[in-house]
Amino acid sequence: MASNSKKEVQKEMRVVVEVDGNPVGFLNLDLDRLWPLINHRRGDTVPVEWMDAAKFDSIMRAAVVKRLISRLETHLYQALGDEMVKAELDVETFNLKAEAAAQTFGRSKAEIAKLVEDDDCSTMDFYSFFWDYLLDDREVIDLKKEWKVRGTRPR
Repeated sequence: MASNSKKEVQKEMRVVVEVDGNPVGFLNLDLDRLWPLINHRRGDTVPVEWMDAAKFDSIMRAAVVKRLISRLETHLYQALGDEMVKAELDVETFNLKAEAAAQTFGRSKAEIAKLVEDDDCSTMDFYSFFWDYLLDDREVIDLKKEWKVRGTRPR
């Protein structure tokens, strides 16, 4: 029994993003929304009269989307690689800053509790100071001095 049903045009494209062969995410594109932004020739006639307009549009759409995805993947993997290197550096920076804070203020909760008690501050004040220091891009030379200066500011 022959089937006359036409294959429906794909409405969504999912690009699997892999790092070292392991999927780490997906890029989903809604082709029904994207296609009108790409194809501005609404109502134009097909450039070849001998081909069915619907087939031509379907084949053209598939080929254009395939090329678009290929180009997107190239840019996506380049950008992802570049940003992963920066993220690795961020991890290293955060660890180094946390180590500097530990050397300056101590590693235990008891040491932090004594610090805030001696400076008449709360533990939350210290944690706020720590996270501000950790996330700030500027280089802090003297953490103890920064802590003391922060403690003298009005709250």
